[in-house]
Amino acid sequence: MSALIANSQHSSKTAKLVARSLWLSSHDAMLRKLLPGGSVKILGSVPEVSGGAFGMLCRFTPFRWMCGLIERIALPGIAAHYLARKAWIEREVRNALADGLRRVLVIGAGFDPLAARLSSEYPEVDFIELDHPATQKEKARSLFSGNNLHLLGVDLGHESPLGAFREAGPVAEPAMVVAEGLTMYLREERVIRLLRDAAILAGDGGRVLFSFMERRDDGSIGFQGQSAWVRRWLDACGESFLWGMELTRIGSFLAKCGLAPSEMAGAEILRRDVLKPNGLHALRLAQGEWLCLATPKRP
Repeated sequence: MSALIANSQHSSKTAKLVARSLWLSSHDAMLRKLLPGGSVKILGSVPEVSGGAFGMLCRFTPFRWMCGLIERIALPGIAAHYLARKAWIEREVRNALADGLRRVLVIGAGFDPLAARLSSEYPEVDFIELDHPATQKEKARSLFSGNNLHLLGVDLGHESPLGAFREAGPVAEPAMVVAEGLTMYLREERVIRLLRDAAILAGDGGRVLFSFMERRDDGSIGFQGQSAWVRRWLDACGESFLWGMELTRIGSFLAKCGLAPSEMAGAEILRRDVLKPNGLHALRLAQGEWLCLATPKRP
């Protein structure tokens, strides 16, 4: 999840939660299969993720068992969902690079290690992250380096992705634009602006990949089976779920943003594409968040 919605002093609590979930998963023999090479080293170098008492306790089986129990009570399958979501995103980013795209723009990466890992593997590709200054500060002093990896600290509560990227230099086309775990924390008008900017940044031949929460028939937004405590915690953090979309409306909604959906992935697709190849097809996955791969659409 992005830290773009964090306050001006601190990085997002949900961004940290996701990263710590990945770090905890790296100590589990089964879940570790879903972590790509290099992720553990990068996560382990960020004190906010793997430092302190939490980082030390992750080594011990009783603590991991306790965390697993809390997950089963609060939001069953969320750790596996984070891992599967990230694996599917990485596959699509690699597909885009294999097809010749040479810029990857990540809006709100939080503490995700994707850009850091791929920047060393693809030195000819520019990787640019846009995130809240508090999060970028933590990452910059911990692990990020390299001529083709750029961190932009921007508060998107006041600035648009398009404006921020343009201030950093000429916007080259085409590009792969990724906005993972972000749209659910924004109001609909901001989601539209975000995706319109993403379509322009991707350009002709580019791609936009984002995640969103499915809005249920009763209008609610959230993961299936989540405890009421999850919503209360999000509210307390100031990071409540604000926006979701019915699956039947995604095409018409994206048309307003200058995009056309090309592929969608929910829990069953993630199970087929990510879990099954790793022998984990029976693993429980949280349901409610979808991934959408889209392409810019000419007016």
